[in-house]
Amino acid sequence: MPPLSLQDAVLVLTCAAVVFLPGLVVARAAGLRGWTSMGAAPVISYGIAATAGPLTSVTGIGWRPLTMLAATASLAGVCYAFDRWSRRRSAGVADRPEKPRPAADRPGERAIAAGVLAAAVLGAVAIMRGFGGLDAVHQGWDAGFHANAVRLITDTGDAAPGALSAINDYENASFFYPNALHALTSIVGQLTGSPIPSLLNTQMLLLPGLAGLGLAVLVRMFGGRVALAASVPLVLASFSAFPYDLLSRGPLLPYATGVAMIPAFMVLLDQALARRTAPVVIVTAVSAAGLLGVHPGTALTAAMFLPPLLIHRWRTSPPEARRAEFRTLLGIGGVSVIAGLPIIRGVLAVGEGGAVVDWPANQSPWEAVTGLVLLDHGGSHPQLWLVALLIVGVVRIRGIRQLWWWLAGAIVFAGLFVAVSSTDDPLVEAVTQPWWNDRWRLLAVAVLGLALVTAHGGVVVGDVLAAVVRRGVGDRVVPPRAALGAAMVAVIATFGLLSNSFSVPINEERVSANYQEGPTVTPAEQSAMRELAGMTGPNGRVMNDPGDGSAWMYALEGVRPIFGHVIEPETYTSIGRDQQLLLSSFHCLDSSTRVRNLVDKYDIRYVFTGLGYLRDHFSRIPGLQDLRMVQSLDLVYARGGTAIYRIRLVALAAQSAEGLDCEPASSARTQPLMAWI
Repeated sequence: MPPLSLQDAVLVLTCAAVVFLPGLVVARAAGLRGWTSMGAAPVISYGIAATAGPLTSVTGIGWRPLTMLAATASLAGVCYAFDRWSRRRSAGVADRPEKPRPAADRPGERAIAAGVLAAAVLGAVAIMRGFGGLDAVHQGWDAGFHANAVRLITDTGDAAPGALSAINDYENASFFYPNALHALTSIVGQLTGSPIPSLLNTQMLLLPGLAGLGLAVLVRMFGGRVALAASVPLVLASFSAFPYDLLSRGPLLPYATGVAMIPAFMVLLDQALARRTAPVVIVTAVSAAGLLGVHPGTALTAAMFLPPLLIHRWRTSPPEARRAEFRTLLGIGGVSVIAGLPIIRGVLAVGEGGAVVDWPANQSPWEAVTGLVLLDHGGSHPQLWLVALLIVGVVRIRGIRQLWWWLAGAIVFAGLFVAVSSTDDPLVEAVTQPWWNDRWRLLAVAVLGLALVTAHGGVVVGDVLAAVVRRGVGDRVVPPRAALGAAMVAVIATFGLLSNSFSVPINEERVSANYQEGPTVTPAEQSAMRELAGMTGPNGRVMNDPGDGSAWMYALEGVRPIFGHVIEPETYTSIGRDQQLLLSSFHCLDSSTRVRNLVDKYDIRYVFTGLGYLRDHFSRIPGLQDLRMVQSLDLVYARGGTAIYRIRLVALAAQSAEGLDCEPASSARTQPLMAWI
């Protein structure tokens, strides 16, 4: 693993503090304690960002660390006041149903904490080794947009979701993109001054720990054994499908973050239904808005776990309790709608006219089922030792019957994974459209159930081993709990050895696939961007090609490009008219008054062309071809396949140089292009 510098270590700790501490303060103020408060802390923190961020645009108060602090203090104050009021109001009332708290188990708590911490470190090591360095640039499709979004919020202090239109969709007045993750990441950047790639990569490092903590809390709060709660984070950290594959592809960072927080959110929701107190209802509603603000698809995913949870709770409860919990659920829904109203309005607006993305099926049903069962969805590395424990867990599934509702939700997503992998049936596409018909996204949710069953298989093996030890030496020599603890250590250690260090090399390889030195942003292009920043200063924009990685100039150097995100060539006609004209006809600068008007309108002072392209089928956009023939451009930099031109307008010519195609760009209707990455 590349060494962490002191600065990197400070960044990681600061990021963890920003993700955990605001939510933890609010959770404690609402009366939550123990594992529930710790597990729910991240989703509450993102809920604070999702609800307070849009207010910065309305009030004119910039999104800064003090803003986040004030929002946290305000929410904590409200929750604390309601909690005190609720306690006084319910003093002496003994019939309020509340989930019983397990007796304090210090050794068990320490074992769970050790399991969560070990999984967090293990997953972070795999991801960090995949990076090659914390400041490495992700070469994927979505990375540039996420990076530019963090930079824009940091520069402007505007954390409204619609403000991100300035990146690449500034001609679209109805643009919306949920930005809670970017807003919280911006706070980390403002506190540390770290480069944007380091900020995004640090967020990725936290995901194995977040997801592992959530599953451990879920197991513990629903009556699962300590051995299962302590081992499930380590097992989850070994699965390639989550989070490593999601971080390589895209990266799908907002979606992966939302999925990681779903287990803890369901625990929080269960506590809200059990306690039925105002402060817990409030924090649950804010957390729901947080999931929506991180990625709407993950809020819908959490909603799909709600029906089995309600069945689990209501199948043995009296009618009065069901009615009371239903009213509580309505209250949570109402408060979450109020808290997340700007996000809900944006989701609905984009849903009516946004781009529809469909990933076609590319497997037979048998191949899809085999890939799911053998954990070989990528077709390269079946994780057979995980499969072995999974089989044991399935055989002894009754041992975790109290968690059947969670497994039921995961089975639904496993079924959807098989369906989208093997068929393009219109009904399947319609049902899975919120997940872009993307099998990788659906499998990530299914893994949260598979990991639980697999860890249970490990506990079953540990039980057998402990029983053998006790029969050999007797309970007086080795107490049952000590025997099980030693057996579980042996099982986990053996699994780690047989699985090649908990699959760290495999998962490292998955992450590293998009952390090479190109083709999107090469070292030569980064050097050219630094040179460009010295030429342009803080003002003006730069004409660029949306397909060659030059959109990264804003995140890396603070230089504003015309195109701040990749655009698929097939969708050129769906972007704004100004951008269409620049795409097709910028090289007509010598003779076109329309192009010159846009140069003046957007204060375009330089042109930048990079070397590689994000996709093999990309090529130079027409408007940036044959630039050496344009008299109004002076070549000021040419090195490593990159070029920088300074705009120096000559007298308007009747015709551009011979050989340039300078037909006027055709007009086209403007519509939203972005969907939720």
